[in-house]
Amino acid sequence: METFLIEVPVPSMGATVNELTVIDIVIEPGAAVTKGQKLAELESDKSVFEFESPCAGTIRAVVGRAGDIISTGAPFLRIETSDVSLKHLEVKAGEEAAVTKAPAVAANGHAAAAKTVVVAAPVARVTTQPVTSVAAAPARTGIQWTPRASKIAQEAGLDPAAITDIGATGPGGRVSGDDVAAYLEKRKAGGAVADAGAGATASAGGAAGFDLRAAETVCIAGVGYAIPSGIRSNSEILKSFPDMTEEEVIKLTGIRERRYAVNGETATSLAVIAVQHALEQAKIDVKEIDGVIMATLIPDQPVPAMASALAKQLGIPRALAFDLNAACSGWLYALEVGRAFIRSGTAKKLIVVTAELLSRITNPKDHATAFLFGDGAGAAVLTDAAGGHRLARMALSGDADQFEAIQRPGGGAIRPFPDPQGKDQEDFFLQMNGGAVFKHAVIAFADQIEATLKRHNLKPDEVAWIVPHQANERILRAVGKRVGIPYEKFVVTIGKYGNTSAASVSMALGWAAEEEIFNAGDKIIFCSVGAGLTFAGGLLVW
Repeated sequence: METFLIEVPVPSMGATVNELTVIDIVIEPGAAVTKGQKLAELESDKSVFEFESPCAGTIRAVVGRAGDIISTGAPFLRIETSDVSLKHLEVKAGEEAAVTKAPAVAANGHAAAAKTVVVAAPVARVTTQPVTSVAAAPARTGIQWTPRASKIAQEAGLDPAAITDIGATGPGGRVSGDDVAAYLEKRKAGGAVADAGAGATASAGGAAGFDLRAAETVCIAGVGYAIPSGIRSNSEILKSFPDMTEEEVIKLTGIRERRYAVNGETATSLAVIAVQHALEQAKIDVKEIDGVIMATLIPDQPVPAMASALAKQLGIPRALAFDLNAACSGWLYALEVGRAFIRSGTAKKLIVVTAELLSRITNPKDHATAFLFGDGAGAAVLTDAAGGHRLARMALSGDADQFEAIQRPGGGAIRPFPDPQGKDQEDFFLQMNGGAVFKHAVIAFADQIEATLKRHNLKPDEVAWIVPHQANERILRAVGKRVGIPYEKFVVTIGKYGNTSAASVSMALGWAAEEEIFNAGDKIIFCSVGAGLTFAGGLLVW
């Protein structure tokens, strides 16, 4: 029977849906398919659905990969078929040139055999701020130095103005103190000094090998987490949503239950427990701690900082203490602040902690958020010690154009109190545009992982674990496929704890450490996307 080639477009999901996110593609070019067979899973801002083959035939080309955002009506795949009812989709003579060969990423992260991929219009993509290159820089003059960098060089007997072969990874392209420290280490080792930003490689492979940039790292001496005692199941929440089933909730979010603070539990009391676990693991007395950095979007009270309340309860009232809010990326932002404080000499031992009681600001009647959020806390002890688990510099960035994608409009200076008539009550709950968040999150998560791999000269199969923000199981599965790292390497706790915002990465890390799944030398990548939008990612070597 005569066959012909058809081009199947991305389906339209209604007049208001212009883009779809590719969650998964389950077939490859060359595969024989039957009519109605599942080929992919797509998501609009309204629903998740399976893309089924419109006919029997052989797949000849597929556009894109998991995580891509594709416009409705754009080419999605090509099928060789004999189904004459689809003759109107036939690819005309001469259009075959639009098909090319491209390497595919196998489940183990290596390039697989070439797949046929349709070259379509560029897919919309969310990008993070560029990462400073670690490649060697040419000699140059007129480099700007930070005051700390100049001081370190002069104390070492060097004239900053005479140094032209040093990297500049500081703000505004300046040479930083970390750059000078790496430069001096190179000189001490007797190696050729190229770019201090490249740092010392941690493998015998030299510049092409794994790069930890030791001059930038600090020690995570211990981690811990805490969960409240209340458990809220899907079935309990579903009492307010008779049109939904538990199967749908699990499929959409991956969440089966979440923890809620009850019986007088507070964010501060949970933080105390998490910190105590971290201190015990670190074998450090709390009196040695110089400061407390707290990441949270809902402190127990607005003023003073929750970090101060925690410092008081821990018995270190003279420690520096402050809060920061980068939403779900908060703990990674706080880690970077703590790392920078230690590298600059501001402190030697710090507690970096987060605690969230999102149950307090979750609307129990909102389909988009009622099932997502939970409560919990996590902590790490950072020190200037040479050993321990090595935390590298975090990459922090954002996309403020998506400011309204996740927000709580009420509760600030503009509207500190609800309307007496209750007309704006919903504005005092968390609000989320689920479709917009999903579209941006998949690509942003993947960008953070890929940027970290590039920054440290790592291949996907060299990564032992991904510890991500626990946003949504579908997001994480799509991210794994996009970056070529199996989902089995993702530390996922969302099923039992829900999305705990800033606390989620720290809780997942604490849980995994307590489970003893990490081995010495394991390379662990953090990644997060939060309201703002805020992005964060980086490397921890266990």
